[in-house]
Parts: sequence; C-alpha cells; structure tokens
Amino acid sequence: MSLFKFLIINFFLLFLSMKCDSSMLWLHVVQPNLTRGHYGYIADEYERHVILRGVNVETEQRNIPDDQDRPIDPSLYKGECPVNKVVYQEPPTCGIDYGKGMYNISDDWNSHNDFAQIRKWGFNVIRLCLSWSALEPTPGNYSEMYLQRVEQIVEWAAEQQVYVILDMHEDLYSRYIIGDREHEIPPYLTASDGQDGAPQWAVMTDDWPALAFFGIGNLNLAMMRAFDHFYNNSIPSNITQGNAPGPGLQDHYIGAIAALAKRFVNNSAVLGYEIMNEPQPGTHSDQYTFSSEYLYPFYKRVIQAITGVRDNLPDCPKDAPTGKNCAYTNLGINDKRHLFFVEPTAVRNLLDFSPQHSEPFTSYTNVVYSPHVYTHVFTIDSILHLNQSEYPPSFDYAYETALNESIGLQTAILVTEFGCGTDGDETLLTPTIDSQDKAMISAAIWPWKNNCFQAGCETSWSLYDSGTSNGTVANQNGPERPNRVRILSRVHPRGVVGDLKQYFYNTTTASFFMTVNCINTTLLLFSNETIVYIPARLNKSVINVTGEAVVKTIINNPDQSRFVIINPTCNGYYNFFVANTMNEVSNLYEHMFSNDLSKTKSKQSGSKTYELFHFLHATAVKIGHTFAATASKSINKFTALQKAVEINTKNIQSQLDKFHNQL
Repeated sequence: MSLFKFLIINFFLLFLSMKCDSSMLWLHVVQPNLTRGHYGYIADEYERHVILRGVNVETEQRNIPDDQDRPIDPSLYKGECPVNKVVYQEPPTCGIDYGKGMYNISDDWNSHNDFAQIRKWGFNVIRLCLSWSALEPTPGNYSEMYLQRVEQIVEWAAEQQVYVILDMHEDLYSRYIIGDREHEIPPYLTASDGQDGAPQWAVMTDDWPALAFFGIGNLNLAMMRAFDHFYNNSIPSNITQGNAPGPGLQDHYIGAIAALAKRFVNNSAVLGYEIMNEPQPGTHSDQYTFSSEYLYPFYKRVIQAITGVRDNLPDCPKDAPTGKNCAYTNLGINDKRHLFFVEPTAVRNLLDFSPQHSEPFTSYTNVVYSPHVYTHVFTIDSILHLNQSEYPPSFDYAYETALNESIGLQTAILVTEFGCGTDGDETLLTPTIDSQDKAMISAAIWPWKNNCFQAGCETSWSLYDSGTSNGTVANQNGPERPNRVRILSRVHPRGVVGDLKQYFYNTTTASFFMTVNCINTTLLLFSNETIVYIPARLNKSVINVTGEAVVKTIINNPDQSRFVIINPTCNGYYNFFVANTMNEVSNLYEHMFSNDLSKTKSKQSGSKTYELFHFLHATAVKIGHTFAATASKSINKFTALQKAVEINTKNIQSQLDKFHNQL
C-alpha cells in the first residue's frame, strides 16, 4: 500500500466515516527546543504540530444535597436527556442520538446533542470537569456509576472526534466549606463558600472559619487550612483506607485518579489527566518555595503512581509514601501514553505570571503546562478595583510569561481556562484569543453552557443563552450566541507538517494566515499533509497557498465545514491564506507580521503586584493562626476572631494605599 493511500485510509475514515469508532490518533508532547526555534507543543502520531481549540464541559458536584445536582447515573442519559432543574448550576450534558454516526446527529441548538454541537463550533477538545466527591464519595470506595458516566461522555466525544481532558476539578477545595453567615463578621472578612472538589470526609479545617480576607476567595481561611492538610497528606480521623493506596488525603486523591487511569489506559480519545484545577497554596506565603516543595512534588507523585516512572529514585517506604527523595508507589497501571496537565498555583490567575521556580520536576515527557488566563477578569486590578492600574500591562503578557514558564518546566502548553461575560466580548475575549493565536497556544474556553434565570443573565459566560425556566424546570439551553460564534468558531490549523512559525485569525475580517517552515524532508515519511479547519459559516471564503506547498484537496464535510489538505515539499517556507476575496489574500500577504509577543517590560510592576498579594495572603494567614491560638472554651469564637483581625490589620489601609500608588 502506498504512503498516500495509507494516510487517506487512516485519517479520513476518522473524520468522514458514517459510524466512527473510538480510535483516535494518540497525541504526545514535543519538548521545547530553542535551538530549533520552537516552544514545547503537542504532536500527533505523524509528528504534526497539533492545535487544540476547545471548551470546558462541567460534570462537577456543586450543590448540597446531591439530589440538587445533575444525575450521574448513565442509564438516565441513554436516548434521552434528564430534566434540567432550575437549581442546577449547569444543564445536564447529553447525547440523545449517540451511535448514529458523526454527521448523522442533529447539531441544532435544541437537539440535546452536546458533542455534535461542540463539533459544529469547530472545537476538537473538551476539558471534562470532574469531582473528587463524586469519584470517591466514601473513603476508599471509587464510584463505578460515576466512572461509567465519565466513560459514556468520552464515547460521545469520540464519535465526534473530540479529545477529552479528564480534569480533577476543585474550586476553593470543597463545596463542604460553607461560609459563616449566622454571626457578626469582623471588618475585612466576608463569608465565603467552597464550590466543588473534595468529599466531606476529606475536609480538615481545624475549625478555621470560612471567611475570606477582603472577600478574595483565594484568602478563605478554612480553605487555606484544608489545603495545608492535603499537602501534608494528613490522615482524617475515623475513616477507612479501602481501595486507596494509602491512608492520607493525597493517597486517596491519587487513588481517585488511578481509578480513572485504569478505565481509560487504552483509550486514545482521552487526551490525558489534569491533576488539579487551580490549586491553592494553603497558608504558604512564599509562593516560590511552596511550588518547589509542595505543589510540583505532588504532581510528580501522581505521575509516578500512574506511569510507573521512577525518576531514578527508590520507592518510598509504605509508612511515608509522600516522603522526599523517593518515588510514590507504582500502582501497576503503567500508562505511558497519556498526557498529564499541570497547573501552577491559582495565584497566577491574579498576577498573569506564576511566582515559581520553573524547572523540570519529572522525567516523564508527556507533560503539559496548563495555566489559566483571565486578564482584567480575575487579575488583581479587577479583584481590588484598581481601575487606574497599568497592570497587567497587556493581553500578550500572560501568554509571554506562560511560554517562558513552560520552557523552564520543559513541557508543552495548553491554557485550560479563559473567558468572560458576553459584555466583554470585544474588550476582553477577542484580545485574549488574539494573543493566543500570536503565541500559537491551544486553549479551552470556560464554560460550555450554564443555567442562569435572573436579571443579568444576558451577559453570562455561556456560549448559549440559558434555557427558559418554567417553575422548577427549564429546557436545556437557548440558541447559540451569535457574537460568540463569530469570535470562537474560527479558522485554525489542526495538524501541521514542519515548524509552525505563525498564524492569526482576524475576527473582524474573518481572514486567516499561517506560515510554516519545513526543511526536514524526513517528516514526509510520517505525513505529507497539513490540515486546516474552516468552519461552515466561512464555506465561501477564498483559499490560497504560496511557497513550498500546494493545496492537495479540500474536504467538504456534511456539516458544511471544510478541511484543507496541504502538501508541503519540505524545501522551505510555505504560507496559507483564507479571505473573502483574492485582493484580501494579497493584502494579507503584504501585511503578515511576526508572532513575537509584546515582550512587555513589566518585571517591576509584576514584582510589586506579587508583593501586594504576598502582603494580603500573609495577613490572612496571621489572622488564621492568631484565631487558632486565642480560641478556646473560655473565649467566644467570634471574640477570638475579632481580636485576631484587630491585631493583624493595624495600619492596613495605609499599606494598601502605598501599594496602590506603586502600581
């Protein structure tokens, strides 16, 4: 069989078959190589540079009690979609026509076929947000029902050729951290809830109150204490180890990830595992030390447990499984094909850079750095209402720093969250996606759909309007939001032969250009086909290729989208253009720009911003420790808290004013 026929059969059957199976190309990481001029990136089996554009799909448990959350029984989703209740924060994720084939499933907004809709937008990856509380509702017992539900969703995604990142999601540690709203609260503190993540039995707060300093969720006292216990692998009282690999909190958590890994070890539709969403530093105020001594060693243990990689270390003793200078127990899965997505501390969301020592922490190579980017949404200027602040200095800055951090870590990079309300489509969403394109970074927007039935919902973050409520129930969702389709459903490369040098999609003109340098003819032994996706709404656009390549063919998909197949010669540069007319193509060629980011000189302002966060975090920690030291049977809990605040917030306003003037 010729190479051409082999590629045609193995690739296009995946995209065009009437009944797709779950076999998708395995992806891997190509580590950074500045000598060759590239950052780390994700590649397919044919060594093509893969760009992933996606969305976050939520299946977390957020509400209490459990019956106020969407059902997890997969039998309730076979050929139907459970009723969407108003109390749900997001509608049920459904696939009522699963099994009919990739393009034989309705992708209309009211079809109850989420993954056909996701494919229609042009997304090729989802980040599936999971809950530890659902995976391990009781200690050491990993829920078979929830694992089957996850498997069901992965099957729906695979039918539409959409990869799945299995994300161990938590926000502020656990929904069982509940803000104190029954007592008078001292100044500077606000009742603050956790949102999702740990089961109730895994929440250890030492009775620190669920109150947030300055209302900043990252500075919730109870949440910080709970994270301390997690990083210390504390053993909750009165629980059983069960099927967990050890008795501590980290042991149980690693066991939950292992339960997923065992289920999907041979499934290429699962791109990999995001070890923890937005990890908080607990009471560790020095973020650099925290990342090096607690966060990344935790990630390393997870990778050792799932892959069996030892990092040239002896196994840890059973009585100290999370010890230093030893490897966590190999759990026998030996999965060396999936990717592991690792996030920096959630403090990065406030700063647009991560205060960490970026250096390799594992010998396993399939690691992807996965920061979140919320410039002017959750950065400290927005949280503290520093409207006149010049920080962050640009939308490029978050991506510039992320790329530099990934170089130090020797990883690929994929931003697993960005987004904003629809009132920020032009001022926040479009600029950050433009910066993604300039940095050539894959990303997933937050969120897919949500329920919102009160005033202000017209500016919610969802890609669809919320459904119309009728008492206690609502339809799954309303129509797509046209402006979000315009911004997000865009031309992008899917698989590129050669060194991808730049690409950019202009949201205003719906034009696109890409530049690639291919000088290694041995790449043609793997594949001679670069693939570019064009959404259905641009199916009349003009296409042109210049330089060392030709358009081989254009695949017109049944949903009116297109795949442009480009054959490079690998004798030099080639360019690809999409525009409304040939005149626009000529203009694009004349005005192509370098994808160099802004290289903003913001080291000083970044340092000052970190100092501000460090000051606030350290003050919150002092309040917590003072409270713990003074609270006793003879002192009222509120009195102890009030004294703790008074002692640690003297002259705080003058300190804040000083920082404000420096930013």
